[in-house]
Amino acid sequence: MTHTTKRSTLALACLIIVSTALAACGPAGGGGGSATTVQVTLTDFKIDSSLTTFSVGVPYHFVIVNKGSVAHEFYIMPPADPSTADSKKSQAVVAVTQNDLAAGATKTVDYTFTAAAPEGTLEMSCHIAGHYEAGMHVPIAVK
Repeated sequence: MTHTTKRSTLALACLIIVSTALAACGPAGGGGGSATTVQVTLTDFKIDSSLTTFSVGVPYHFVIVNKGSVAHEFYIMPPADPSTADSKKSQAVVAVTQNDLAAGATKTVDYTFTAAAPEGTLEMSCHIAGHYEAGMHVPIAVK
C-alpha cells in the first residue's frame, strides 16, 4: 500500500467515525433533540391542532394561539362533561387558564408525555361555560 493510499484510507475511516458520532447526537428518533412543535389554534368555538397523536418520552412544545374573540382555556385532560370538568381539572397534564388566553393571546407550554393513553382517554379541551358544549374538545392519543 502506498503512502497516499494509507492516508486516504485513514481519512475515510476518520470521516466515518465522525459521521457516526454526529448522527448519534442528532434529533432523529426523538432522543436528546429539540422538542416537536405542536401548533394549537383556538377559535370560537373550535380547537385545531397540528398533532393529535403523541409519543411517550418525546418532548413537545405547544404553541397555543387564541384567534377567537373571547378568552379560552386549554387543557389536556381526561374527557369531562361540564358537570364534572372542575373535579377533573386536577388530572390535567397541561393546563392554561383563561387568564393566559385572552382573545389574541399566545401561550407556550412544554410537556413530555410519560405514559400511553389510548384515544378517548385524554383530550384537548376548553371548559369555560358553554365552550365544551359548543365543540371545543379534540380527542388525542399517546403511544
